[in-house]
Amino acid sequence: MTRGWSLVVCICSGILLSFAFPEPSVAPLAWIAIAPLLVLARGSARKGFALGVAFGLGFFGSLLIWVSVVGWVAWAVLVVMEALYIGAFGAAWGLISRLDRRWWVLFAPALWVACETLREVAPVVGFPWGQLAQSQGVFPWLLDISQVGGGKTVSFVLLAVNVMVASAWLSRGVARVVWAAGGAAMIAAMVLLTYVIPQIDGDAPPHSSEILRVAIVQGNASPGVLVEDERARVERHMRLTQQLADDHIDLVVWPESAVGIDPFLDADVKNMVSNAARSVGAPMIVGANIEDGPDHYKVEALLVDAQGNIIDEYQKTHLVPFGEYVPARDAFGWIPMLDQIPRDAVAGHDPNNLEVGGHEIATVISFEGDFGHIVRDRVADGAGLIVVATNTSTWKHSWASAQHLAMSQVRAAETRVPVVHAALSGISGFVSFQGLVGNTTELYTEDTLVADISTAADISIYARTGEWLPWSCIVISLVGMLYAFRRRPTGTVPA
Repeated sequence: MTRGWSLVVCICSGILLSFAFPEPSVAPLAWIAIAPLLVLARGSARKGFALGVAFGLGFFGSLLIWVSVVGWVAWAVLVVMEALYIGAFGAAWGLISRLDRRWWVLFAPALWVACETLREVAPVVGFPWGQLAQSQGVFPWLLDISQVGGGKTVSFVLLAVNVMVASAWLSRGVARVVWAAGGAAMIAAMVLLTYVIPQIDGDAPPHSSEILRVAIVQGNASPGVLVEDERARVERHMRLTQQLADDHIDLVVWPESAVGIDPFLDADVKNMVSNAARSVGAPMIVGANIEDGPDHYKVEALLVDAQGNIIDEYQKTHLVPFGEYVPARDAFGWIPMLDQIPRDAVAGHDPNNLEVGGHEIATVISFEGDFGHIVRDRVADGAGLIVVATNTSTWKHSWASAQHLAMSQVRAAETRVPVVHAALSGISGFVSFQGLVGNTTELYTEDTLVADISTAADISIYARTGEWLPWSCIVISLVGMLYAFRRRPTGTVPA
């Protein structure tokens, strides 16, 4: 195949992989879509980099098309930056693929997980969107293995399956049958492990008899970056909460930015929040923006008791660059698109859990819920329930909201702790400890959801042990590249 056609195939394969993610959610595509890159990029680091970038441009260009809502330049810059990581994977794969094919099933998955891990760190504060586990929410039996090493366990397995597909394509006769059978056996093993892992980690489901009746209040917002009446938004949330007065609620959750006017400075807004809590007779977790001087603000979750008093707060620690603040504003401030971010949010430094009725709740705000290690740390500190308060109203009727909910599915499955996913304009929903989504709201509607949630009494292996898999994969990748570099002359491709 000519180089030009190889680039076209990799771009198309990347686009195909994006369709495995919500909302197309054709999850099995993730089992095969990376195989063409593995086949075409083998044997040469330079060729691997070029084909990897092409794959990445197709994948992220399609997956993140919703970013174009705030500008095509922002979309292009983000897509190119993320595609470079797939280019790095391709280059490393071009080197490691010189080894005997039997090693591929170890080194290719390790390389992919290493790249997913590095994407969580840079550029700026990282961007984990597009990790393979996020595509598998329709298969809870596959998400279930994430409790061992986090969501990246799923990525490792999916790459192993892709390796077997690629190896079967490159093989002939009996070898082709063996590789194909190996891929089928791995999928079967994942189904089996759904039943084995809970036995290893305890005989009973990891939940207590403690039940919290939780309500999500979705007050809605205007789509896009339009400025709207913030006071009317608070009033909508208050009215919807008051309608829950007879539902015997234990906890009410208002999403991120439900209160866009500082209640500590505006008595009317504070009274509306207090009246809502008193009317339902239950504590509330309320997403609010709090003033911090003329040029800054804080993104917070306020804990309001049943009497309407603000008794605790959590300040978002992991902010969205070029969304909630502009890094190096003096250098970038000339870009017209950044006029949409006139003030910078200030990051908090205390990732504290909130306590409701004796239950510790890991409250994470929007972007924070995309990072497994952030949520994992708070679960390890004792949280038996995760609340993800988010505002995806900027992204209109795009894939963004469904993709964000998919991340909460991964967080629940990998920690074995249920998630309350409260979105200002939808999609809101409850996620079980297995990553299963119950009833959800529609986009851009005023709505409430109520569910009885069994809080976690125990947590997963991953939540107890931490990020051992990503670090192991980084080490394995480095060892593999060193071994391949010394093993074969440049340009040699195994038969």
